[in-house]
Amino acid sequence: MAGALIAVQEPMQMALPVTLPDDETFTSYFGGENSLEVSHLKDAFTKLSNKFQYTYLCGLGDSGKSHLLYATCIHAQERGLSTMLLSMREVIDYGPVVLEGLENLDVLCIDDVHLVAGNDAWEKGLFNFFNRFNEPGKYLVVTADLLPDMLHINLPDLVSRLKWGTTLQIRSMSDDDKAEALVRRAHMRGLELTDECARFLLTRLSRDMRALLDVLDKLDHASMAAQRKLTIPFIKSTLKL
Repeated sequence: MAGALIAVQEPMQMALPVTLPDDETFTSYFGGENSLEVSHLKDAFTKLSNKFQYTYLCGLGDSGKSHLLYATCIHAQERGLSTMLLSMREVIDYGPVVLEGLENLDVLCIDDVHLVAGNDAWEKGLFNFFNRFNEPGKYLVVTADLLPDMLHINLPDLVSRLKWGTTLQIRSMSDDDKAEALVRRAHMRGLELTDECARFLLTRLSRDMRALLDVLDKLDHASMAAQRKLTIPFIKSTLKL
């Protein structure tokens, strides 16, 4: 029994809201706080008392959909609601037992739900969770790389559940979007990153947004330690480019 308990607790621990990056908010979202997706996600909180809220965010990598999940959890916390972000990539090996008890939350965000496709136990477990969570005061947001009908899910009832609410297709970020996002994120940290420097990072490093934000974090610390502004020579020296 002790082993089973650890299997349940460990993935839940990884997903606790205290681990959320505090700068991945609706304000810092590259699409802007007035974008359709942010407006919809925030508006759903005002309707919670009347009916179950559910949103399906669809987009390829670097579309910013994981950022929107972080932001939704942070927004829920700010409203005093219990919340959790569940990364399917991190918990899928534990099995659908990780879903037990999560119906007690107010808001649940599930990242990369497409990973359950073809896994009969997970498909059934997620379907059953939908039915348990479907009540006023609850808000479920999931992300996937494709629309529900395109996920190759074996359980038709789960496909039907995934299509229940509002589906928002999020476009992938262009290089211009990424440069703007880096400049904005730096500004939120009190760091001045010029557009020229942001584009230099894009041309010399991975274009993966998560990796770029990790680099920005490193540059932030290096800039503070050296009491230097971010310039291309300083970036080259710090990152050994």
